[in-house]
Amino acid sequence: MIWKLAVSALITAIAALIVRQIKPEFAIFVQLGGVLMAAMLVMSALQELLAAVESMLNFAPNLGAGSFALLAKALGIAITTQLAADICRDSGSTSLANIVELGGRLLILTVTLPLLKSIAEIAVGLIRG
Repeated sequence: MIWKLAVSALITAIAALIVRQIKPEFAIFVQLGGVLMAAMLVMSALQELLAAVESMLNFAPNLGAGSFALLAKALGIAITTQLAADICRDSGSTSLANIVELGGRLLILTVTLPLLKSIAEIAVGLIRG
């Protein structure tokens, strides 16, 4: 999957450079097509990841569907944080990007604390017998 993503991104970047030299107004459409293709590849990988996480959570009934929701929230926070930080960096605000990333990490930790607590309770129960 990563090879498909990397090769398609490289081909898109080269095509956009070539089109930008010939017809600069069409380069954005080449880039948009590449972004859409990459998004489809990423979405298929995300579906596989979510299915794997869901099957793993089925092994631990105490964690359940609520834990899956927490992991989905954490993933959403991570993606949103990365996009916001990248936009900040692209606009020249590296320090703002760093703060956004720190805030995202703290928020993910806050959201996943109940899951960590459940895992710790399971571990303590296994240790006690």
